[in-house]
Amino acid sequence: MKLTYRGIQYQPEPATLEIREGEIGGTYRGAAWKFHYLRHIPEPPPVHNLTWRGIPYCTGKAGVVQPSTVPQPIGATLNQSWVFRKERQKVLDEAMKAHLSSIRRSLEHRMQVAKAKGDEKLVKLLEAESEQMVTI
Repeated sequence: MKLTYRGIQYQPEPATLEIREGEIGGTYRGAAWKFHYLRHIPEPPPVHNLTWRGIPYCTGKAGVVQPSTVPQPIGATLNQSWVFRKERQKVLDEAMKAHLSSIRRSLEHRMQVAKAKGDEKLVKLLEAESEQMVTI
C-alpha cells in the first residue's frame, strides 16, 4: 500500500515484532483474551547529535556522559552550598521585609480612607488588624 504525506509518496514498513502469548488471560464480554509479550526487546533508535535554533540536543539514548568539570573535594562543595544558602536566606529576609512594609503601607492608607469617610466600624477593624501586624 502506498501512502502520501505532503506530496511525497512512501511505502510503509510494518513493525516486525515477534510476540508470544502469555499464560495470563481471561474472558471479557464473552471473548477470551490472553496477555501478549515481546519475544525480544527491540534495538533502541540510533543516537543523532542535532541542533535546533542553536541549542544542541541528542536523540536516542547516549552513552556515558563525561563530566565537563573536574570534581571538587566534598568540603569545597559543602562550603559553596553553605554560602549559597546564606545568600538565599538574605534575599528571602529582604523580600519578607519589603512584603510586610507593603502590607503596613496599605493598611495605613485603608485606615486614612476609613477615617475620611467616617466609618468607625471599619476603623476599629483596621486598628485590630494593625495590632496583629505588630506581633508579627
